Amino acid sequence: MRKALAALLWMYASMAPAFAWGPEGHSIVAEIAQRHLTPAAARQVRDILGNASLASVASWADDYRALHPDSSRWHFLDIPLDATDYDDARDCALTSEGDCVIHALARKLQELTAPDSSPQQRQQALKFVVHFVGDLNQPLHTVKELQGYNQMQVCYFSSPAKNDCVATNLHTVWDVGLIRSIFYGWGAYVDYLEYDWIPQQDIAALSAGTPVDWALEAHKAAREIAVANVAMNDALGADYLATVRPTLDRQLAVGGLRLAAVLNQALK
Repeated sequence: MRKALAALLWMYASMAPAFAWGPEGHSIVAEIAQRHLTPAAARQVRDILGNASLASVASWADDYRALHPDSSRWHFLDIPLDATDYDDARDCALTSEGDCVIHALARKLQELTAPDSSPQQRQQALKFVVHFVGDLNQPLHTVKELQGYNQMQVCYFSSPAKNDCVATNLHTVWDVGLIRSIFYGWGAYVDYLEYDWIPQQDIAALSAGTPVDWALEAHKAAREIAVANVAMNDALGADYLATVRPTLDRQLAVGGLRLAAVLNQALK
Protein backbone atom coordinates (compact mmCIF):
# COMPACT_ATOMS: atom_id res chain seq x y z
CA MET A 1 0.00 0.00 0.00
CA ARG A 2 2.77 2.46 0.90
CA LYS A 3 4.62 1.69 -2.33
CA ALA A 4 1.47 2.22 -4.37
CA LEU A 5 0.74 5.52 -2.62
CA ALA A 6 4.32 6.75 -3.14
CA ALA A 7 4.14 5.87 -6.82
CA LEU A 8 0.85 7.75 -7.21
CA LEU A 9 2.24 10.82 -5.48
CA TRP A 10 5.31 10.86 -7.69
CA MET A 11 3.20 10.36 -10.81
CA TYR A 12 1.06 13.31 -9.77
CA ALA A 13 4.15 15.43 -9.14
CA SER A 14 5.50 14.54 -12.57
CA MET A 15 2.27 15.61 -14.30
CA ALA A 16 1.48 18.72 -12.28
CA PRO A 17 2.99 22.09 -13.21
CA ALA A 18 6.15 22.62 -11.17
CA PHE A 19 6.17 25.58 -8.81
CA ALA A 20 9.93 26.01 -8.21
CA TRP A 21 11.16 24.57 -4.92
CA GLY A 22 8.49 22.41 -3.37
CA PRO A 23 7.18 23.34 0.08
CA GLU A 24 10.29 21.90 1.74
CA GLY A 25 12.66 23.94 -0.39
CA HIS A 26 10.78 27.18 0.15
CA SER A 27 10.59 26.50 3.87
CA ILE A 28 14.35 25.89 4.00
CA VAL A 29 15.06 29.19 2.23
CA ALA A 30 12.63 31.08 4.46
CA GLU A 31 13.88 29.59 7.73
CA ILE A 32 17.49 30.42 6.88
CA ALA A 33 16.39 33.98 6.12
CA GLN A 34 14.51 34.20 9.42
CA ARG A 35 17.69 33.30 11.30
CA HIS A 36 19.65 36.05 9.55
CA LEU A 37 17.23 38.95 9.95
CA THR A 38 18.37 42.04 11.81
CA PRO A 39 16.41 42.83 14.99
CA ALA A 40 14.67 45.70 13.20
CA ALA A 41 13.63 43.55 10.25
CA ALA A 42 12.54 40.73 12.55
CA ARG A 43 10.28 43.15 14.47
CA GLN A 44 8.65 44.34 11.26
CA VAL A 45 8.14 40.78 10.05
CA ARG A 46 6.35 40.03 13.33
CA ASP A 47 4.24 43.18 12.94
CA ILE A 48 3.26 42.17 9.40
CA LEU A 49 2.71 38.43 9.88
CA GLY A 50 1.74 38.28 13.54
CA ASN A 51 2.72 34.93 15.00
CA ALA A 52 3.46 33.33 11.62
CA SER A 53 7.02 32.53 10.59
CA LEU A 54 8.49 33.18 7.17
CA ALA A 55 8.64 29.42 6.58
CA SER A 56 4.92 29.06 7.26
CA VAL A 57 4.03 31.49 4.45
CA ALA A 58 6.82 30.57 2.03
CA SER A 59 4.61 28.54 -0.33
CA TRP A 60 1.54 30.79 -0.16
CA ALA A 61 2.34 32.26 -3.59
CA ASP A 62 1.92 28.84 -5.19
CA ASP A 63 -1.60 28.59 -3.78
CA TYR A 64 -2.27 32.09 -5.11
CA ARG A 65 -0.91 31.07 -8.50
CA ALA A 66 -3.29 28.13 -8.72
CA LEU A 67 -6.25 30.51 -8.40
CA HIS A 68 -4.76 33.37 -10.45
CA PRO A 69 -3.37 32.11 -13.79
CA ASP A 70 -2.39 35.66 -14.72
CA SER A 71 0.39 35.36 -12.10
CA SER A 72 1.85 32.11 -13.43
CA ARG A 73 4.93 33.62 -15.04
CA TRP A 74 5.82 35.60 -11.93
CA HIS A 75 7.68 32.52 -10.66
CA PHE A 76 10.36 32.13 -13.35
CA LEU A 77 12.07 33.69 -16.35
CA ASP A 78 12.92 32.33 -19.78
CA ILE A 79 16.65 32.66 -20.43
CA PRO A 80 17.78 30.40 -23.32
CA LEU A 81 20.05 27.67 -22.04
CA ASP A 82 23.04 28.77 -24.12
CA ALA A 83 22.70 32.47 -23.19
CA THR A 84 25.02 34.06 -20.66
CA ASP A 85 23.16 37.37 -20.35
CA TYR A 86 19.75 38.65 -19.30
CA ASP A 87 17.64 40.38 -21.96
CA ASP A 88 14.52 41.91 -20.48
CA ALA A 89 12.50 41.87 -23.71
CA ARG A 90 13.51 38.29 -24.49
CA ASP A 91 13.40 36.73 -21.02
CA CYS A 92 10.62 38.65 -19.26
CA ALA A 93 8.03 39.40 -21.93
CA LEU A 94 4.55 40.37 -20.72
CA THR A 95 1.88 37.77 -21.54
CA SER A 96 -1.63 36.95 -20.37
CA GLU A 97 0.05 34.85 -17.65
CA GLY A 98 2.23 37.71 -16.37
CA ASP A 99 5.82 38.75 -17.05
CA CYS A 100 8.57 37.17 -14.89
CA VAL A 101 9.97 36.85 -11.41
CA ILE A 102 12.40 39.78 -11.86
CA HIS A 103 9.60 42.29 -12.40
CA ALA A 104 7.22 40.60 -9.96
CA LEU A 105 9.78 40.77 -7.15
CA ALA A 106 10.43 44.46 -7.82
CA ARG A 107 6.71 45.24 -7.72
CA LYS A 108 6.14 43.38 -4.49
CA LEU A 109 9.13 45.01 -2.82
CA GLN A 110 7.68 48.38 -3.78
CA GLU A 111 4.34 47.42 -2.24
CA LEU A 112 6.06 46.13 0.88
CA THR A 113 7.86 49.43 1.47
CA ALA A 114 5.29 51.94 0.16
CA PRO A 115 4.05 54.22 2.97
CA ASP A 116 0.49 54.10 1.64
CA SER A 117 0.26 50.29 1.48
CA SER A 118 -2.41 48.85 3.75
CA PRO A 119 -1.52 46.17 6.33
CA GLN A 120 -3.15 43.60 4.08
CA GLN A 121 -1.14 44.75 1.06
CA ARG A 122 2.09 44.63 3.04
CA GLN A 123 1.35 41.15 4.31
CA GLN A 124 0.60 39.83 0.84
CA ALA A 125 3.65 41.58 -0.59
CA LEU A 126 5.91 40.03 2.06
CA LYS A 127 4.59 36.56 1.26
CA PHE A 128 5.35 37.10 -2.42
CA VAL A 129 8.86 38.41 -1.71
CA VAL A 130 9.67 35.39 0.46
CA HIS A 131 8.58 33.06 -2.32
CA PHE A 132 10.07 34.90 -5.28
CA VAL A 133 13.60 35.10 -3.87
CA GLY A 134 13.43 31.35 -3.42
CA ASP A 135 12.22 30.92 -7.00
CA LEU A 136 15.10 32.99 -8.35
CA ASN A 137 17.65 30.61 -6.90
CA GLN A 138 16.13 27.38 -8.27
CA PRO A 139 18.30 26.74 -11.35
CA LEU A 140 15.60 25.32 -13.60
CA HIS A 141 13.37 28.34 -13.01
CA THR A 142 15.73 30.39 -15.14
CA VAL A 143 15.75 28.18 -18.25
CA LYS A 144 13.46 28.55 -21.25
CA GLU A 145 13.95 25.18 -22.91
CA LEU A 146 11.45 22.37 -22.30
CA GLN A 147 9.46 24.69 -20.02
CA GLY A 148 12.25 24.75 -17.47
CA TYR A 149 12.81 21.03 -18.11
CA ASN A 150 9.30 20.14 -16.99
CA GLN A 151 9.15 18.30 -20.33
CA MET A 152 12.36 16.34 -19.72
CA GLN A 153 11.00 12.95 -18.65
CA VAL A 154 13.34 10.99 -16.35
CA CYS A 155 13.02 8.65 -13.41
CA TYR A 156 14.53 9.19 -9.98
CA PHE A 157 14.78 7.00 -6.89
CA SER A 158 12.29 7.51 -4.08
CA SER A 159 15.11 7.10 -1.54
CA PRO A 160 18.80 6.13 -1.65
CA ALA A 161 17.98 2.95 0.29
CA LYS A 162 15.66 1.69 -2.43
CA ASN A 163 16.72 0.31 -5.78
CA ASP A 164 13.80 1.91 -7.63
CA CYS A 165 13.25 4.53 -10.29
CA VAL A 166 9.99 6.47 -10.22
CA ALA A 167 8.77 8.27 -13.35
CA THR A 168 8.93 12.06 -13.05
CA ASN A 169 10.59 15.00 -14.84
CA LEU A 170 13.86 16.81 -14.25
CA HIS A 171 12.22 19.96 -12.95
CA THR A 172 10.30 18.00 -10.32
CA VAL A 173 13.48 16.19 -9.33
CA TRP A 174 14.94 19.59 -8.46
CA ASP A 175 11.74 20.89 -6.89
CA VAL A 176 11.24 18.04 -4.45
CA GLY A 177 13.03 14.81 -5.32
CA LEU A 178 16.58 15.78 -4.41
CA ILE A 179 15.62 17.38 -1.10
CA ARG A 180 13.38 14.50 -0.02
CA SER A 181 16.04 11.92 -0.82
CA ILE A 182 18.59 13.67 1.44
CA PHE A 183 16.60 14.60 4.58
CA TYR A 184 13.27 13.30 5.82
CA GLY A 185 12.42 16.64 7.44
CA TRP A 186 13.29 20.03 5.98
CA GLY A 187 14.35 21.33 9.40
CA ALA A 188 17.28 18.91 9.38
CA TYR A 189 18.41 20.38 6.07
CA VAL A 190 18.26 23.88 7.58
CA ASP A 191 20.42 22.75 10.51
CA TYR A 192 22.96 21.19 8.16
CA LEU A 193 23.24 24.37 6.10
CA GLU A 194 23.29 26.63 9.16
CA TYR A 195 25.89 24.71 11.14
CA ASP A 196 28.00 22.96 8.50
CA TRP A 197 27.74 24.93 5.26
CA ILE A 198 27.15 28.62 5.98
CA PRO A 199 29.88 29.08 8.66
CA GLN A 200 32.50 28.25 6.03
CA GLN A 201 31.23 30.91 3.61
CA ASP A 202 31.62 34.64 3.05
CA ILE A 203 28.03 35.59 3.85
CA ALA A 204 28.38 39.18 2.68
CA ALA A 205 29.70 38.06 -0.71
CA LEU A 206 26.99 35.45 -1.17
CA SER A 207 24.28 37.96 -0.21
CA ALA A 208 25.51 40.66 -2.57
CA GLY A 209 24.31 41.34 -6.08
CA THR A 210 20.97 42.00 -7.75
CA PRO A 211 18.10 39.68 -8.62
CA VAL A 212 19.40 39.61 -12.19
CA ASP A 213 22.84 38.58 -10.92
CA TRP A 214 21.25 35.78 -8.89
CA ALA A 215 19.18 34.60 -11.84
CA LEU A 216 22.23 34.43 -14.09
CA GLU A 217 24.15 32.54 -11.42
CA ALA A 218 21.31 30.03 -11.09
CA HIS A 219 21.10 29.79 -14.88
CA LYS A 220 24.79 28.92 -15.07
CA ALA A 221 24.24 26.21 -12.47
CA ALA A 222 21.37 24.84 -14.55
CA ARG A 223 23.45 24.73 -17.71
CA GLU A 224 26.66 23.36 -16.20
CA ILE A 225 25.27 21.08 -13.47
CA ALA A 226 21.52 20.41 -13.39
CA VAL A 227 20.93 19.50 -17.05
CA ALA A 228 24.47 18.59 -18.09
CA ASN A 229 24.69 15.05 -19.44
CA VAL A 230 21.01 14.35 -18.72
CA ALA A 231 18.98 12.90 -21.61
CA MET A 232 15.30 12.16 -22.07
CA ASN A 233 14.17 9.10 -20.08
CA ASP A 234 17.44 8.83 -18.13
CA ALA A 235 17.44 6.92 -14.86
CA LEU A 236 18.84 9.30 -12.25
CA GLY A 237 20.05 7.95 -8.93
CA ALA A 238 22.89 8.14 -6.45
CA ASP A 239 25.48 9.27 -9.01
CA TYR A 240 23.33 12.21 -10.12
CA LEU A 241 22.55 13.17 -6.52
CA ALA A 242 26.27 13.14 -5.64
CA THR A 243 27.06 15.32 -8.65
CA VAL A 244 24.45 17.98 -8.01
CA ARG A 245 24.37 17.96 -4.19
CA PRO A 246 26.95 20.78 -3.75
CA THR A 247 24.93 22.98 -6.11
CA LEU A 248 21.67 22.12 -4.38
CA ASP A 249 23.15 22.97 -0.97
CA ARG A 250 24.48 26.24 -2.29
CA GLN A 251 21.29 27.39 -4.01
CA LEU A 252 19.14 26.69 -0.97
CA ALA A 253 21.58 28.43 1.36
CA VAL A 254 22.17 31.50 -0.79
CA GLY A 255 18.43 31.77 -1.37
CA GLY A 256 17.98 32.15 2.38
CA LEU A 257 20.89 34.54 2.84
CA ARG A 258 19.73 36.69 -0.07
CA LEU A 259 16.17 36.78 1.19
CA ALA A 260 17.49 37.96 4.56
CA ALA A 261 19.52 40.67 2.82
CA VAL A 262 16.49 41.81 0.82
CA LEU A 263 14.27 41.99 3.90
CA ASN A 264 16.94 43.61 6.07
CA GLN A 265 17.25 46.37 3.48
CA ALA A 266 13.53 46.77 2.84
CA LEU A 267 12.48 46.64 6.51
CA LYS A 268 15.28 48.54 8.17
